[in-house]
Amino acid sequence: MTNWIAWDAIEGAMTKTRQMLFEPFDLTKWVKLAIILFFIGGIGGGSSFNSNPSGSNFKDFGDSPSDAELDAFVEETVSKVSAFVDQYMTYIVLTVLVILLVVMLFSYISNVMQFVFVESVVRNHVTIRAYTRNNLGNGLRLFILNWALGITFLTAIILSLLPALSAILDGDISAVFFGSLLTFFLVLVLGVIILSILGSFINLAIPVMLYENVGVLKALSKVVSTAAHSIPQVLVYWIIRGVLGIIIGIAAVIISLIVILIAGLVLLLIGIMVYMILTLLGFGFTDPVTLVVLGLLFIVSLIVLIFLILLATVPLPVFGKYHALLFLQNWYADVVPFWEPVPESVPESVP
Repeated sequence: MTNWIAWDAIEGAMTKTRQMLFEPFDLTKWVKLAIILFFIGGIGGGSSFNSNPSGSNFKDFGDSPSDAELDAFVEETVSKVSAFVDQYMTYIVLTVLVILLVVMLFSYISNVMQFVFVESVVRNHVTIRAYTRNNLGNGLRLFILNWALGITFLTAIILSLLPALSAILDGDISAVFFGSLLTFFLVLVLGVIILSILGSFINLAIPVMLYENVGVLKALSKVVSTAAHSIPQVLVYWIIRGVLGIIIGIAAVIISLIVILIAGLVLLLIGIMVYMILTLLGFGFTDPVTLVVLGLLFIVSLIVLIFLILLATVPLPVFGKYHALLFLQNWYADVVPFWEPVPESVPESVP
């Protein structure tokens, strides 16, 4: 009978999570881990695409504009946009550059914190400053790799959309939906699958970088080479990680809702008390002072809620990291120097 490493690692991960966070309970350690996890979370975003199909049935709802009117509207809109861009080009470029620099900075910090998180759970000792200083180079290498993969994926998406854009410019809308976008969806699905696989291997390569003192590409090649010789173990690992991800996600939602209900109620009562105090001082709801105070209180409350949620859910990512590390230890090589609890000495009995 095959010994599935990923399945066996679950019990060990639960034991190590309990030892790290509850034996004994240390609030300072939880707070530091919450800070690390905050930066690992990074910045994400999404977009949605809406289509407005047109046809002869729309004539029932009113007269459609003529081609001349539509062309005039488009030309006027383009002219206004061009004038706005020309007038504020410097500010637009500066704003885009600042946003890009901020995103890159947080992305770099997130990559460094990946190594800080691994060292914290391996040593069962959280020291953000020292671990960060030791992993600035590793974080930079991981940062470059992740951005290279992201830019490659984005370039493939843009190239796949070129046929659709060409069809739109030619006025062939039907070709967009029934032909040109097929390449886009194919590239999108394949890209997501490839990035997910690479992300899993990179997650396993981070400890290899740390404890074998090699670069990210060398560590990644070692992990991929090992995976090629044990495909069933990797497939089972992915399946178990997927199931654990669903369970952890559900647990995180439940914990978050509890925190929001309890802490949110307290913060709401504080907000009501502040508003009542402002009312007693003679400030109305629409007064600038009231709006500024309540606005700042809302921002602070939101930050407090986010931090409390991270703090309450600390055991979940810690368990997930221990599971990955224990799998790596038994699947790849015993390179992770786990801290082990020192057994309590039993005093000798006096005869």
